[in-house]
This record gives sequence, C-alpha cells and structure tokens, in this order.
Amino acid sequence: MSTVLNARLNQVIAVDGEPRSFFFNGRLLSAEDLTREQQARDGAERRLARLIGCGVAEGLTVASGAGSVLHIAAGVGVTPSGAVIDIGNLDLDLSSAGRGASFSGFGNCAAGLAEGQPLAGVYLLTLTPAWAAQGRAATLLGEVGACNRRTEQPAVRARLVEVQAPAGLGTASLRNELAVALLSPGQGLTAVPEAARVGWWMRQRIGGGAAAPGLTADELPLALLQIDAKAVPLWIDTDSARRRLAPPPGEAGDALWPQSWAIEMQALAAQFLAELMGPKASAAAFVWLPPTLPMTAAQLAQFSKLMPSGVPARPEVLNRTQFARALQDGWQDVPRLRAGAQLHLAQLEGHAERLLLRTTGEAVDRNVLRGLGERTSPKVASEAARILAQGRKGRRGEGGPTPQELAVAASALTQAPDRQRG
Repeated sequence: MSTVLNARLNQVIAVDGEPRSFFFNGRLLSAEDLTREQQARDGAERRLARLIGCGVAEGLTVASGAGSVLHIAAGVGVTPSGAVIDIGNLDLDLSSAGRGASFSGFGNCAAGLAEGQPLAGVYLLTLTPAWAAQGRAATLLGEVGACNRRTEQPAVRARLVEVQAPAGLGTASLRNELAVALLSPGQGLTAVPEAARVGWWMRQRIGGGAAAPGLTADELPLALLQIDAKAVPLWIDTDSARRRLAPPPGEAGDALWPQSWAIEMQALAAQFLAELMGPKASAAAFVWLPPTLPMTAAQLAQFSKLMPSGVPARPEVLNRTQFARALQDGWQDVPRLRAGAQLHLAQLEGHAERLLLRTTGEAVDRNVLRGLGERTSPKVASEAARILAQGRKGRRGEGGPTPQELAVAASALTQAPDRQRG
C-alpha cells in the first residue's frame, strides 16, 4: 500500500485500486479500455466479498460416486481473494484432467495432473473461478484467431492440492490426526508465521500441523480426501477442509480470535462425528478428541461402544442457559489426546436427545459443564500468561512478543477471570 506525503484538506488524493476508463464523446475505444472497466468492476466485487470473509456460504458438499467420480452439490462460496463461486450440481471424474494450456497462474500443480492422472496420496479438492469462451464475435478485421470470443461464461476449475502431512501419522488414525493438524495448528495462541495461511487454510506447516503449499488465494477448498493409484477415493472428509463463511484467523490483528477458533473447533467436532458414525469406525482411529461434542443418543452410544473408558454413566441435566454456556465455553478449548482425557456429559433439560460431551486435560469439578469456571482453557490461559510475561521482559530490553500477540494474550486472560494473571 502506497504512502501519501504532504496531503492537504479538500485535495483529491489517489489511492490503491483498479483504475477505470473515462468516457467522452469522440473518444476511440479499444479492447484494453473496456477490459479495464471489467477489471475495475471485478476488483470492487472482490473487495466487497472479502468484507464478509471467505469459505462456504451454502451447499458445495462432496460425496463419492462410482469409481473415481465425485458429486459436488450446488452451492455458493467465497475464495480468500474475494471471488464468488456459484455452481449447480457437478459430477467430477478424478481419473483424468485437461492439459495445462489454459491453466495459467498455477505452474506445477504438485498433484500429478500434467498427463491427466493424479498420484495416490492425500489432497485438498478445490474450486477456482475461471471463464469459459462462448461463440465467436463478428469483427472488422476478419479472423483474429484464439482471441475471438463472443462472450465469456463464468466457470470453475477443479484441482487437487497435495497436503503435506506431519511425519509419523498412523494408518488407522490418519483422518483424525490430519483433521487436528489442519484445524488447530499450534493449538491456539501459538504465533502463526506471516504468509503461513491462505484464508482459513495452512500454506506452511507449523507446530507439527499439515500444510497445502500449492494453495492459492483464488481457490476454495471443499474436501480432504485420500485417493489410490486409480484416483478412487479411499475416504472423504469435508469438515476437515471447508469452513463456513466468516473472517478467517489473522484478520484485523486477530482481535476476534475466539470467533474464528470456535468455527474451526465446530468443524473438528463435525469431522469427528462423521468418522465416528462411518462404517469403518474403530477405537484406533481416534487419537484426538474435540474439546466439545454436541451429540445425539445414537452418537453417544457409538462413542461408548468404541471408547467406553471414562464415559459418565449419567449426564448432568442443565437448563437452557447453562447448556448454552457450556457449549460456547467448549468451543474455546483445544483438542485433547484421548489417552488421559477427562470426559464430562451434559443433557439439555427436557430434551433427552440434546447431549454434550466435554473433554478436558485434567480432573475438574462440575462447574466445567455449568460454564462457571474458566472460559479460556487451562492450556490457552497458560500460554497467554507466558506471552504477557515475555512482554514484560521485552520492556527491559530482552526481546518479546509483538503488540498484536500481547493484545490477543490479554483478551484470552479476560475470559479466565478465576486464573491468576501472569
């Protein structure tokens, strides 16, 4: 962003943005002039879309079909760059891809798509906005070759972006561990390096998390999937990849980090429950537990069948206010390793099917469910206190966190009123 020096009141000051053409009678118009108008309009629409964030607004669910075919449902989403993707139902064959003649801007896809067949591995399935040529226009100069297009129709391009997973993941627990690595890299307040994210999604691996280094700001991830050498999906997780439409972490100094963190923990819970109720679910598949799990009786029965250790025999009945507070507090906590996790079960008063399973890293009293204890998890509050302590050292010339990190840490501790400040 450029800096304007010596500006005066009532002066017209040029700012960043796309220029527009100025029209007057007698002006000779060229293709470049009209293209400039399209670019100005597109730029304004992208800036407006970015104000509401990025992610999936509705639809765009992904399901497996026959063989290597995926079904993508109709829906609307916004890419990190602000491009709106609006499509109808789409059947996508993963076993082949078009050649890259019109695939400018991406270079090597890192997904083996050059000759049409992906390589076996784990990928993000993404959609990118594009334009499709329609018809040919009449010209005064005769044939003008490939540039001659009557109109361009809004279009999308699907591709696979390879995910670099942390080393040492188990085969049985791959989906569970990848979901945690994608949805909570660094476990909350740990600083995320600059340019490590593209919107909601990690482009650089941090804290043992997964990364998608080929991801661009024009892409909207819809699903995480593993395919074999014939491009047949072995499994598909939509909640590990997609986020609902909202400002992503890091925006505005991450001042609203509890909101973005809650969205990612909600996605982690949805992914966990989808895998839990799948036909191949096993106890070995779940190394990590989400911080909170809104459940039905059937889901709780399946959880208790696979992982009976530590599940309370009876839920604590909470009124509507207590239940809502426990749910909101739970979204601010962090995932827990199943080994050693403490489980707490609540039921909404008068609704036997409305259950809530909370996980903590230590034994606590029943106020965890009532939402009367710490609103920030012990681990996050401890990390916040450490950051603030480093800030005090920094004022003595020993180095310390940035003002933004100090603001986030202070915000975290304001949600833990019973914890002594560091």
